[in-house]
Amino acid sequence: MNSSSMGDGYQQLRIEFVDQCQVVMDELENLLNSVYSGSHDAGSAVDYMRREMHNLKGQGSVFGYPVISMIAHRLEDYLAKEQVLDIDRIDDVNIYLDHIRGIIARDQLLSEAETNELLRSLPQFGFTEHSDLEKETILEDVEIMAVTSSKLHRHRLQSALNKPGWRLIFFDRTLDLLENALASPPNGVIVSGELPLVSGVELARVFLALDKLKKVPVAILTSHHKNHKNFADVANSINFISTGQEFFQDIQSFIKVFSPQSVKETPKVQPTQMGGEKSRHLDVLLAEDNRINQILVQRFLDDQPCSVTLVENGVDAVSACEDKEFDIILMDVVMPKMGGVEATKAIRLLDQTWVKNVPVVALTADYSAEHQRNYQKAGMNECVGKPITPEALLNTIDQLTR
Repeated sequence: MNSSSMGDGYQQLRIEFVDQCQVVMDELENLLNSVYSGSHDAGSAVDYMRREMHNLKGQGSVFGYPVISMIAHRLEDYLAKEQVLDIDRIDDVNIYLDHIRGIIARDQLLSEAETNELLRSLPQFGFTEHSDLEKETILEDVEIMAVTSSKLHRHRLQSALNKPGWRLIFFDRTLDLLENALASPPNGVIVSGELPLVSGVELARVFLALDKLKKVPVAILTSHHKNHKNFADVANSINFISTGQEFFQDIQSFIKVFSPQSVKETPKVQPTQMGGEKSRHLDVLLAEDNRINQILVQRFLDDQPCSVTLVENGVDAVSACEDKEFDIILMDVVMPKMGGVEATKAIRLLDQTWVKNVPVVALTADYSAEHQRNYQKAGMNECVGKPITPEALLNTIDQLTR
């Protein structure tokens, strides 16, 4: 199947997703009317709506509507805490549904500021118990994102952070949390120290590495003491919440940290730039299969004079070099189908003049002297160690492309 037919197929699926959203919104609105009139049980209605939101949450980003995924995620969270659907709560749910309708009806995507404002304006669980006067006196608007695989820890965090004006959003994976945080930065993050694939410690490092998220307080939820060997290289700015006897004391401390009233403005640091004011535009090939590292590298390059082509394995990296000329290649060493070392050798052997001299940078966690020699023998020019920092990456690119 050629790329044109694949593109047409995707557009058709996207249109079908929009149509599906319209149908689901109509069904849920009718369901809410039935609950209000007393002809439908509230408990089963809540369960049905949660299932529909769970489906939309998974599909929205796939078909180019990430904000729909975020709204659906928040409504799923809201409904997880509710089994009663009185008129106030029905009005709340309708606000979520109306926003989804509005997203579908728009001809263009929301800006970052519009996305943040919309998500922060969504009704929160627990507000219906307060009078209008009480709601007006609630000055805090706090959103906390959290990842933990323990239902007990979820319950404890929900109880401890059940404050008017506070929204606690749980994610199943650290990657989902990161993508949502990049779209709408929260006031704070709580993440389990031990998680599969991407741990809380790794996520904390990513937040510190990204200009957009480095001011967001991060707390690691753990049964270990902060001096444990697992946290030996964790930055001092990262907080810890004990799952043991100190839980309540720790969480009270971080309620103050997460509060927007406690956030102090710090002078903006000028981001690292490549090559000064007269640097030329660069075409960059990034070969990396890890989603976290993809996001990191692309964010580091956002403010730089370059465009990035992303591939997820060595085979696609070689294919990309057959179709287009690049100014520099950032090559992950360990990838599926074909690793970075093999891909670099294959690229150097292509029947094109530019591939003989294009700089290739190895991205790897294993940058011992012996391995660096092996990378150089394969045709790689430099090595940037993981976890990747913006300074190391941008300085290396600058040196190799002057």
